[in-house]
Amino acid sequence: MNRLETVSLTNESGMLVEIINLGARIKSIKFPVNNIPTQMTLGYKTAEEYIDDDSYLGATCGRVCNRIAGGKFELEGRHYQLIQNDGDNCLHGGSDNFSLRFWQIDKETVSDSSVTLSLVSPNGDQGFPGTLTISVSYALSEDNKLSIQYSANTDLTTLINLTNHTYFNLGEKGCESLYLQLFSSTYLESDSSNIPTGNIIDVEGSDYNFKHPAQIGHQQNNTNDKSLKEKQGYDHCFILDDTPFDKPKAILTSVQNQISMSIYTDQPTIQLYTGFYLTGEFTSYQGLCLEAQNYTDAQNHQHFPSNVLKPKQTYQRKIVFGFEKMCI
Repeated sequence: MNRLETVSLTNESGMLVEIINLGARIKSIKFPVNNIPTQMTLGYKTAEEYIDDDSYLGATCGRVCNRIAGGKFELEGRHYQLIQNDGDNCLHGGSDNFSLRFWQIDKETVSDSSVTLSLVSPNGDQGFPGTLTISVSYALSEDNKLSIQYSANTDLTTLINLTNHTYFNLGEKGCESLYLQLFSSTYLESDSSNIPTGNIIDVEGSDYNFKHPAQIGHQQNNTNDKSLKEKQGYDHCFILDDTPFDKPKAILTSVQNQISMSIYTDQPTIQLYTGFYLTGEFTSYQGLCLEAQNYTDAQNHQHFPSNVLKPKQTYQRKIVFGFEKMCI
């Protein structure tokens, strides 16, 4: 039976995270600002409102997140046609993707600090081959790190690329006042449909350079870059520098609230999306996404890291959001 369930994770520092089983989503992250629990993410007040969400707020996206050109790919000599739900392309796995499914909460894993959710995606789901069995584990540590562990197995060769699609504002009214440092030297050039051209571009001397902290609004509002103007901000895939896991891949900072969030991941890229298309009760740029994932449309570019998962292999990826108060 499909019904909404919420699990709350807490620690002694006053941090509170809510996870819902619809889309294995992060519904809420609260972190103390001046000793007041403050919302760090963009979200709905009630779990029920996520049923009609079309912005992937806090969601686990897959079977393959981001876009697949034309919804097409070739695998082991066979051609596949996927559901096209973003113009001619397949976005986040299709029109009935993982963000819209009710995941099973493993009751034995539920504690004050952790929970695991699972999902079975059948052979042919949205056009993908193979029955895929997936789990997503959330854990909140005492040092204010929320970790996400993905694990999956398949009975037939298939594709997989999972990410989390939380919109962050760190307690501010929008994301444009936030500062971002992104440890990335290159990014994927993309066309107007957000499909990579295959070219990998150096960030040096461009408005894609976040090697040093830069204010999001200043960077995207004062640009002369054609792609940034065309897309009304950032919706680009940044290739992360090859550094150890315990070194942050990105740091997002609210000077106003004196809060920073560091992202640690073993994923090779981060899709930076500044939320231009947020609608309904939300407005453009009210939050931004830092989606750790594999290269966009990797299955259609041989020189990109592979999205292929074979039987007897296990897909495992990890993302950690670490929150801390800034020292002033």
